[in-house]
Amino acid sequence: MTQPVHCEIAVIGAGVVGVATARWLRRQGYQVLVLERDGIAAGASYGNAGTLAPYGVMPIAQPSLLRAIPSLLFSADSPFVINWARLPRLMPWLLRFLNECRASRCAANTQALATILQRTYSGYEPLLAETPLANQRLQHNGCLYAYGTPQGFTAAQAAIELRRSLGIAQQVLSSAEVEQLEPALAGRSVAGLLFPESSHMDDPKLFIETLAAPLVAEGALRKATVTAIKRAANGLHLHCAEGQHYLADRVVLCGGAWSGVLAAQMGDHIPLDTERGYHIEFDLRDTLLNRPCCPVESAFYMTPMAGRLRVAGTVELGSIHDPANPRRFDYLEQHVRRVLGLKDPVARRWLGFRPSLPDSLPVIGPSPNEPRLIYAFGHQHLGLTLAGATGQLVAECLAGTAPQWLERFSVQRF
Repeated sequence: MTQPVHCEIAVIGAGVVGVATARWLRRQGYQVLVLERDGIAAGASYGNAGTLAPYGVMPIAQPSLLRAIPSLLFSADSPFVINWARLPRLMPWLLRFLNECRASRCAANTQALATILQRTYSGYEPLLAETPLANQRLQHNGCLYAYGTPQGFTAAQAAIELRRSLGIAQQVLSSAEVEQLEPALAGRSVAGLLFPESSHMDDPKLFIETLAAPLVAEGALRKATVTAIKRAANGLHLHCAEGQHYLADRVVLCGGAWSGVLAAQMGDHIPLDTERGYHIEFDLRDTLLNRPCCPVESAFYMTPMAGRLRVAGTVELGSIHDPANPRRFDYLEQHVRRVLGLKDPVARRWLGFRPSLPDSLPVIGPSPNEPRLIYAFGHQHLGLTLAGATGQLVAECLAGTAPQWLERFSVQRF
């Protein structure tokens, strides 16, 4: 039998969380191998709205959602849908999700998100200082919520007040002020909300590839589909579909939607499921917008990127094995054409899988059954935002200096 390749730390996954984590561990002096089944930013890290959202403290599970579920689930024009054929498999996750909609649980989850989101930029800062080309891909123009109806703006007041109480920077705008910032939205909104501390990137995949460049340069990225993790006295043995065998002193699992299967091999049964995320793109010389904009009632983002406009959003609960749902693409296309009056054809369509937990919090920290295995996955809509912070926290876990509040993100909460 071929001897396994030994490494000090193996990071499973080269999405943005895996890349940022590996970069942080290299900064701490660890020898790292990143094992990735496809390529850098090949999954959910590729298809997101490209936004750093330190304002994103509101979990998906909220008390208001309980009242809205019938209209959301059964409306033909809803940003939240379920593949009903998958309902029996989804039911355990959905029951946990509904429990997290209780006011007390929502408040606790909001506070946990607010705490970790404070590290959005400090978690990235040293990594971007070492890769200035990645830093150059960031645009610091804020993010705009546009409310199309008075009822929508009224319904947002509780969330606005909550963010204000948490010290999150936000500016309420009149319809004229929205139009001044974004002329393309003229006549489309009654009010707006600007998050001035938000940033976006003109190409998320290129941003992550540039962030990963030091790892690639030193040969730390390996193509490998890890199928099994086995414990031994001398380390953790990783077996790969391609036939490779790695022996790691420690492993950090950043496998996104595929992490739950590997965690279960350690006896950690985590209620991880996937939101099927969609985007469409228009190739435009003038992307029409100056910053990411969200028509709140339609629940998607319109992000100006290099030579194109990306329209990303909606939530579909189903399976990673199901084909793309054409109605989700139609939803995005119809609504963005209504909001911006676009006539250009759709240039690209994409489906990816957001790793999601019922409480909207990622799992970060060691396995209670195997302390040599560290978890860092389940970021749902905030993977790009929290990647730097997550990498920093993983490094602190290994150094024994993790903050006490990180316990809120432990697998043991389930």
